[in-house]
Amino acid sequence: MECAANYELKTECSVVADNLVLRIDHPKGLYRVRLKNIPRTVFTTPFLLSLDLYFDAPDLEEAQDIGDDLLSQCLNMLALATGASFKRHRIRNIVAVKPESDGMNDVWLWADSIQYEDPQPILQPDTARTIERLLEFDMPPAIRRAMRWFRLGINATWPDDQFMYFWFALEIVAEFQKSSEKVPDKCPHCHSPLYCESCEKHPVHKPYPKQAIRDLLKMVGKDCDDEIIELLHKTRNSLMHGSTLKEIEDSLPQPHEEIVDILGRLLWRSIVSQFPLQMFDGSLRMGFPNTFVHRSLRGVAHMRTIVSANEDGDLDLSFTGIEAQMLPSGPPQSAQPTVIRMTSEQYERLGRLRFATCDDQEMCRRIWERGEQDGDFIYVLVLSTDMELIKDAVHRGDHGEWQNLFREILEGGQGT
Repeated sequence: MECAANYELKTECSVVADNLVLRIDHPKGLYRVRLKNIPRTVFTTPFLLSLDLYFDAPDLEEAQDIGDDLLSQCLNMLALATGASFKRHRIRNIVAVKPESDGMNDVWLWADSIQYEDPQPILQPDTARTIERLLEFDMPPAIRRAMRWFRLGINATWPDDQFMYFWFALEIVAEFQKSSEKVPDKCPHCHSPLYCESCEKHPVHKPYPKQAIRDLLKMVGKDCDDEIIELLHKTRNSLMHGSTLKEIEDSLPQPHEEIVDILGRLLWRSIVSQFPLQMFDGSLRMGFPNTFVHRSLRGVAHMRTIVSANEDGDLDLSFTGIEAQMLPSGPPQSAQPTVIRMTSEQYERLGRLRFATCDDQEMCRRIWERGEQDGDFIYVLVLSTDMELIKDAVHRGDHGEWQNLFREILEGGQGT
């Protein structure tokens, strides 16, 4: 079936006229593209290009993967032809081009995502003290370069890029700390030292990069066995020779992005191991995330509607008047939430306030939904923005059902 996908692109360049539509037709009929500007009225929003991609797919469920792959190929050509940056901003929809007998098109409509998620509130005075302590070490230039690649790997959007950036850093650390002592060549089958019968000697050489990396991983990862090391090397070779993680996912842990986390954790240990051991006396606060891979939550609506076409036969993928949104569960947060202890009677009063006609009904609902019983008490999680509102109301002496409830709780010393 023929499908049409509407993408928005972040880019450094634009079409020369806002009413001009550029068309790209693949010479073998693999896909066709319509490219046009999305004019903006303010500088506080990014400039975007609209790209309509027409292609064939077995069904809508497979269309996204096929479309994403074809989009990547198209963006590669745009970058090559212009030298400019082209990045996918988001996908808006995928439409079955030919309508059903009732005139309705099948559509997958992506909701507008929550563009900026809340941060993780982990920075604290101990973090600053840890950094100051680590800065006392005169770091070698090679380790500084490795730390830069580690940072770029954390920042990278795609897991394939993350893996390669982490690998660059690992190679630098391994090369820096490898032993100058010569080692023998090993048999590729049994890994025993090879022997030259003519010379009656074991040929030796300085450790190759692969051997240096193996020695480093063995040193920093007690749970890093030969199987994991070989898997990391094979993944690196596949990516360097043009494959993607998705293309080799059958040989990787599931989900296949897990290989990025395995390498990221080993690299972190490798960099930390370059600092003097006496620094780690229990006073430093360090850590790494449970995953380095960046994931986002998106909503997709499967619907049927009439999609009009223009005189050229191209669909109007702007869907004027049809909109899908993802609503956040609360206001933006930056500080840590607070845990408050309530009695069962107080929790019941809070539950009734979810339906009261008050300005802060949604706040009461959020707090009530985050309650868990432990023994004789209910413990609720209060978002930092809500907690500031509660504290301000109590401090001012405001009166009302929820104000009186939380004044009773806070003055009773039940906030933790």
